[in-house]
Amino acid sequence: MTTEPSPFTLRAAFRRQAVLTVALVLLVVIVAIGATGAVPLAGMLLAGLLATLAVLRLVLPTCRVGALAVRSRGVDATVMLVIAAGLAVLATSPNL
Repeated sequence: MTTEPSPFTLRAAFRRQAVLTVALVLLVVIVAIGATGAVPLAGMLLAGLLATLAVLRLVLPTCRVGALAVRSRGVDATVMLVIAAGLAVLATSPNL
């Protein structure tokens, strides 16, 4: 007889929130890049991260994206894509 692992462990929490955990680690890296002075690069990387998360929100089931599922699939993806596009425009603007 096998016992199922507890859903209350840290490992189970990371498994449920895998997409969010990876996104937060990448966000820390992007902020560090921006803090070193490469702000346009950090802006483009952040826009890319948001666009990737929007695509993941569209294709993955809600149980896989975890806390990134706030509203309906279409609204979540649209909001992230609009913010990503705005960041991309701002990151490529002169004198940033």
